[in-house]
Amino acid sequence: MAFRNLYRDRRRTLATVIAVAAGLFAVLMFLAYIRFVESSLAAVVIYRDANAHVQVYRVDGPEQLAATPAQYSLDSADQALIHRALPELPHFLRASNQLVGVGVVQADADSAVFLARGIDPEFEAALQQHSPLAAPPPPVDGLLLTTQLQDLLGYPAQHSDLQLFGASYANRMNAIEAPLVGDFSTGIEAIEDKGLKAPLALLQSLYDTDAVSRVVVQLDDRMHSGNFRAQLAAELERQAPGRFEVTTWDHPQIGQLYTSFMGFFNMVFAFTGIVVFTIALTTIQHTVAMNVADRTREIGMLRSLGFGRGRIAGLFVRESLLTTLAAALVAAALAYAVIAALALAGVETQLPRIAEPAPLALQLPPLWAVIAIACAGAGIALGALLTARKRVGGEVRPGRRGVPLTQLLAAAGCLLLAVPLLSPAQAQTPPPMEEVAASRSPDEETMRAWLKQADLARGGWGSYQWKLRIHTEDPAGATDTDYDIAVRDGRALAMTTAPRRYRGEKILIASRAMWYAKPGLRKPVSISPQQRLVGEAANGDIAATQYARDYAPAYLGSADLDGTSCHKLKLTAASDSATYESIIYYLDKRNRLAVRAEFLTASGMPLKVAHFEYDNRVQIDGETRPFVSHMKIVNANFPERYSLLEYRRVAPADPPDSLFTVDTLMTL
Repeated sequence: MAFRNLYRDRRRTLATVIAVAAGLFAVLMFLAYIRFVESSLAAVVIYRDANAHVQVYRVDGPEQLAATPAQYSLDSADQALIHRALPELPHFLRASNQLVGVGVVQADADSAVFLARGIDPEFEAALQQHSPLAAPPPPVDGLLLTTQLQDLLGYPAQHSDLQLFGASYANRMNAIEAPLVGDFSTGIEAIEDKGLKAPLALLQSLYDTDAVSRVVVQLDDRMHSGNFRAQLAAELERQAPGRFEVTTWDHPQIGQLYTSFMGFFNMVFAFTGIVVFTIALTTIQHTVAMNVADRTREIGMLRSLGFGRGRIAGLFVRESLLTTLAAALVAAALAYAVIAALALAGVETQLPRIAEPAPLALQLPPLWAVIAIACAGAGIALGALLTARKRVGGEVRPGRRGVPLTQLLAAAGCLLLAVPLLSPAQAQTPPPMEEVAASRSPDEETMRAWLKQADLARGGWGSYQWKLRIHTEDPAGATDTDYDIAVRDGRALAMTTAPRRYRGEKILIASRAMWYAKPGLRKPVSISPQQRLVGEAANGDIAATQYARDYAPAYLGSADLDGTSCHKLKLTAASDSATYESIIYYLDKRNRLAVRAEFLTASGMPLKVAHFEYDNRVQIDGETRPFVSHMKIVNANFPERYSLLEYRRVAPADPPDSLFTVDTLMTL
C-alpha cells in the first residue's frame, strides 16, 4: 500500500524526494568538508612538517628544548637504545633522528633569523611518499629556504653560498656555509618567514654536537599512533626509567597547528553541524507534514474501513522511509559525483593558518554517509509517526502551533551573541618609581668622564694586549676557552688559542661593528647586536668596551655594595650597535672603577649581572694603574649559569692598524 500510495501521487513523491535529497546532500557535503580539513591539517603535521606519527624526546624535551637544547637533547647512547627498541613493535615502518635549532642566516649584506630542522633526506623522501600534499624533495647537500625567508635575504641566487650563524651547544659562537638548493613551505603562516631545512649532519656541525633533538617514527597508519606510543613508552621506561618522553603527532607541543585549530573548530563544526542537520530535518519534516495534511480525506476513509491509528501512522512511516531511501541514494550519488568532479577539476582552497593553497580533496567515508543517512531516516520516521498520529487522532487544532526547533536554536544563538564582551575598566597603573637622584646630580659631561675612567681599567681606551680565559658553567657542563686579545683605541681582536678544535677562530670589534671568522669560511660573518649576547659571557664582553661612547648616562643616586659607596648610573644605548639595551652601572666613588653591572633587556628586566675585580696593574706613562683581573657574569634568571673571565699578562702594546680591518681578518 505504501508503494502504491507513493506511485499514485508521483508529483508529491518527487517533490518530497527532492526536498529530502537536498537536505541530505547538504549534510553529506558538510561532513566531507570536515573530514577534508581534519585530514589536511593532520597531513601537514605528520608529513609536511616531518613530525611523523610518534616522537621520542628526553623527559620534558618538548617544553625545554628551545631554552636549553644541550641539556634536553638525545646523546648517541640514547639514540642507539631507541633505535634498538623500535623494530620489535607492531606497525613500525621506519625511524629517523632530527635536530631543530635557531640562528641567523646571511646572504651578502642581508640577514634574517631562521628556525631550522636537520633531517635525514632518505627518511623524509620516504615519508613524503605517503603525504596527500605535494612537497619538494628534501635537501641532500644544501639548504632549503621558504620563499618568504629568501625574500628577506634579497632572493639569493640558487646554489650561492649562505652563511649560518648560531650558538653551539657549548654556548659558543659558530658559523658554517652551505649552498641554497631550493625552497619549501613550512605550511604554517606564523613561521613561514623563518623556515630553513638542512641535512642533519650539516646542522649538527653548526651546533657542534652529535646529539639530536628527537627521534621520529613513521607507522603504517596514524590510527595506531596512540597504542604504539604506549607500547614504546613502556619498553623505554623498562630499559631507562624516567629518561624518555614519547609523544604522538597530535601532542599539543608537536601538532600545535592541528590541536589549536581543531580544538576550537570542533565546537564550531559540532554546532554548525547540528544547525545544518536540524534545518535539513525541519525542511524534510515540513514536507512530510504537508503530505499528511493533504491526505485528510484518505485518513478518514481508512479509519472508516477499520484501520487503527497505529496502522495508519505506520503506513506514513513506511512511505517516509521509502522516500528517504530514494532521496538518500540520490544525495549520496550526487555528493560522490561532486567530490569526484572537484578532484578532477583541481580546485584549490586556502586552509586556516596554512601558508599555501591545498587541493580541495573532499573525503566522505562510506560509514559516515551511512550513519548520517540512518540518523536522518530515524528523525524523519519519528517525525512522520508523531505527525500522523496527531492528524489521525484529530489532535491538531487550528491556531495551536509549536515553536519550530530551528527558531529555538536561532533564539539561543542570538542570546549567546547578545552577551556583551565587557572588559573591566582598566585601573590607572601608576608608572614605576625611578630611584630618586641625589640633590646635586652630576652633569652628563662629568658622568662620561667617570665612564671613561672605568673603561680605561677594562681596556676600552688605549692600546693593550692580554690573555683571557673564560670558564663557563651551565647545566650542559663546563667549558674553558683561551683567547689572545689585542686592543687599540676601542678596537679589539680576539683570537682563540684553546681548545685545539677551536683554534683559529677570530672576533673583530671595530667601528661599533663586530665580525666572526674561522678556518673554512669564505668571508667573515657580521655579528648583529642581538647575536653578541651568545653565551653567559657575551661576545661584546670578551674584549674592549667603550661605555662612555656607546651609552647615554643618567644619575640614579648613591648605593652601597658590600661596604663600598658607589655612584649608581643608568646607561641607555646611544645606537643600535650597542651590545645591551641598557645597563645599571655601579662605580666606586673613590676611584671610579666599575664594581657591578646589571645588563637589562629592552623591557627593563635583568638579563645578566657582572662583578669586577682589579688585581692587575699596568704601567702607562710611568703611572701604575689598576686593571681588571676577573669578571664574573651570572645569568639573572638562572644563577647556576655563569662565566668567569680571567685576565692575565696584561701589558701596554702597539698593535698595527691593519690588525683591526675586516679585509685582513681571514688572512691572520
